[in-house]
Amino acid sequence: MNLSSRRSNIIRLFSLLILIVNTLLLKAQMNCEIKIDEWVSMPVCYGQEITMSVDANVNYSYQWKKNGIILEDQTDFYLTDSIKEDGVRYSVEVINNSTQEECSDEIVFSVMDRFVIEFEQTQLTCSNNEAENGQNAKVIATASGGNFESFTYTWGSNTGENVWTNPSNPQEAIGLKAWKEYYVDVIGVTAKGDSCLQTANFTPKAYPNPMIEITSKPKDTAYIQNPYVTFGFEGDIDSIEYNSWSWAFFNNPDNPSEISNTSILENPTNTYHQESKEGSPFRVELTVKSAEYGCDTTFSKDIIVLPVKLKIPNIFTPNGDGINDYFIIDNDDSGSSDEENEEEERRSYEYESFNPLRDYYIRTSLTIFNRWGRIVYKSSDYNNDWDGGKLPDGVYFYVLECIGEKNNHRYQGSVRIFGSGR
Repeated sequence: MNLSSRRSNIIRLFSLLILIVNTLLLKAQMNCEIKIDEWVSMPVCYGQEITMSVDANVNYSYQWKKNGIILEDQTDFYLTDSIKEDGVRYSVEVINNSTQEECSDEIVFSVMDRFVIEFEQTQLTCSNNEAENGQNAKVIATASGGNFESFTYTWGSNTGENVWTNPSNPQEAIGLKAWKEYYVDVIGVTAKGDSCLQTANFTPKAYPNPMIEITSKPKDTAYIQNPYVTFGFEGDIDSIEYNSWSWAFFNNPDNPSEISNTSILENPTNTYHQESKEGSPFRVELTVKSAEYGCDTTFSKDIIVLPVKLKIPNIFTPNGDGINDYFIIDNDDSGSSDEENEEEERRSYEYESFNPLRDYYIRTSLTIFNRWGRIVYKSSDYNNDWDGGKLPDGVYFYVLECIGEKNNHRYQGSVRIFGSGR
């Protein structure tokens, strides 16, 4: 190798060494300048999210402050915050954990005045949102304030459904449902061409539902031998007015969602031809409508239909103590076995509540005989109100004839009056 070649190699090595040293010196120099996205310009929009950052280094630790107050959980090389205060000041302190060298920087934001978004609901809707007349609310959004000269409006919903607007007025959203939250994005533009986006939410209101209570006779339980239930309803005069109604009856225990019968009478009577299946009730629906508001509301009630199995006591004690003072015939809803029923028949009957026999059968007739076959009491509509009258203690005989929808039954046996003191 000649002298010229050696000299060239030495120069190249020296140049490379200088480059390496300069690079290391640059890396060692700390830079704490706070940077924000290039497209962000001052003043920023009210509520605008800004990300501030400094150079990242695994050997550095960071602490951010807002208006001089330490942000305890902000110890990364970047900070994102929503700017809502004019003149708010953010700062960061950076420490080189290897050399303990420190540096800091600060940035101050100016914020444009926010504008105000106000709503006016120009048309209420009905609360039955799945029906066509329950999707017709109208709302107008109006933005104003700040230094903004013009606004554009874009409506949407959190569920992703399309929101229609008035073709001649994009500020007005139409076809809205009640009690569902919608939003409008409003972009305001200043005279200088600066623009800001703000979002506001609105939940449309509906006409008040009528206050209706469905009534029935019997109240909530019918029996297969007298399966006629008469329905009605009572309304609150302070609620929305209604002027028409319709009933739907679901009588099929194998298909509870199938409508078996309908009526537009105010007090319809529905006949149940089958017992409830495994205790599941039959549903009744009442829909009331208001012509003035175009709204309809549906209410429901459940009815149980049970078999009839009478329990008839063999003794009662009309001594005036309020316990077992009457000859009470009731339905046995206990589901007890035959042996348990026989054991209960040997005990005195004590009832807290009972139904009249007309609830169980269409028609009944009770006749009481003394031991000589003479009739001492008779009722064609027994209401569980016989206390023995003036009869003395002793054994008497009864015949109970029951006319039912499906079958007629005859019950007969003996009953003892005991402890009357007569």
